[in-house]
Amino acid sequence: MSTSRLPLLLLAASGWLALLVTQVAGAGLLRVTVSVAFLLTCPGAALLALARPLLGRRDHTGDAMESVALTVALSVSAGVIVSEAFFLSGTFTVPAAVTALAAVTSAAALGALLTALLTALLAARRARRGPGAVQQ
Repeated sequence: MSTSRLPLLLLAASGWLALLVTQVAGAGLLRVTVSVAFLLTCPGAALLALARPLLGRRDHTGDAMESVALTVALSVSAGVIVSEAFFLSGTFTVPAAVTALAAVTSAAALGALLTALLTALLAARRARRGPGAVQQ
């Protein structure tokens, strides 16, 4: 397995781990730490990984700070949207909101993984054809 695929798989599993910790751990430091870390980073990181190929080639100066800011902003936005939907329907509970965010995170991370695999497959196919191949 490629090292670039492992973080996406771990990201896809992160929400379910956070949900497990919120269900198993008592109201303690572990539960709060894992929940806050997941809610502030994972949904945004998965959505950003899914959107990265759409940004195209560009100058990557300052990319780390930009990625951190976008990750936190997207995570908070996703949390607000999910919570608001549950509040408007009158069914808000913390486990339901974390479950919905875990599903969004998993779908976005697996979508980014699928996009990366398809891009690599198409690049290998183009390389096999060679630079002088005529497309039909």
